[in-house]
Amino acid sequence: MLEGTLRYSEFGDARKPTIVCLHGLAGNGLYSFGELVPYLEENFHLIILDNPGHGKTPAFDKEDDYLFSNLATWLYQAIKEIVADPFYLLGHSWGADMALHFTRFYPDSVLGLIMLDGGFTFPHNQPEMTFNHAYTGWNTYMEQAVYGNEEEIFQENRSYTKRWNASKEHYVLSLFNQRSDGEFELAASNFTVLAIIKAFFKEPFAAAYPFIKSPTLLIYANQPESQQAAREQGILQLKENIEDLAVVMVEDSSHMVQWDEPEYTASLIADWKNKIIVS
Repeated sequence: MLEGTLRYSEFGDARKPTIVCLHGLAGNGLYSFGELVPYLEENFHLIILDNPGHGKTPAFDKEDDYLFSNLATWLYQAIKEIVADPFYLLGHSWGADMALHFTRFYPDSVLGLIMLDGGFTFPHNQPEMTFNHAYTGWNTYMEQAVYGNEEEIFQENRSYTKRWNASKEHYVLSLFNQRSDGEFELAASNFTVLAIIKAFFKEPFAAAYPFIKSPTLLIYANQPESQQAAREQGILQLKENIEDLAVVMVEDSSHMVQWDEPEYTASLIADWKNKIIVS
């Protein structure tokens, strides 16, 4: 399964504790974690991956390779070529689900699991999020995610955060390829994204919870308010299954919580790491 080139970025001092970072669906490493780097690199050694089919890492050929159990194997093989374990594992959105399942299958590799607004709500705690709804919605989004110019891209993505800036313009543009006709399309393919949507339904996040023995930190957003019931249900499931669990809600933040509050998010991670070392 581990073929071709894995693209990753490295920040900080390799003598410091390592955090391996896994980004969200249709994103890339820079997009998800660029805002956090300045606040984490003094205390950590950061390895930020472009996941398969995203950024500059080639896609898988087979749909089932995107199952979380198979991704865990791919991650294990890939990461051991980059850094010695054990390490901390940080995932945002889809990346949180990847990190969760990796921790299930390779517990000895993980010093601590950090889930950033993922791995606890979508799709199984959202009653409206049936397979057909999620699959059709993402298929439509991928087909329509073509933009005539950079400003059209920025206009949509400004709504994802309360703190838009020039850095985020750079991160957002890194998600797109410019076609020969001048228009911009997502680098992640429809095949890759829809294979991952299927994986969410085939391998539920809660099925991994009873196997998680590593210290775990969930940092989550409180917007939109319509998802609060799903959040509460997911947090209850986590608490019922994971003994060493810390849960922190970031006020007035969206799904891109690390864009809204990068310094605070980084401080939560650093403080949690220090506490679990002491304990």
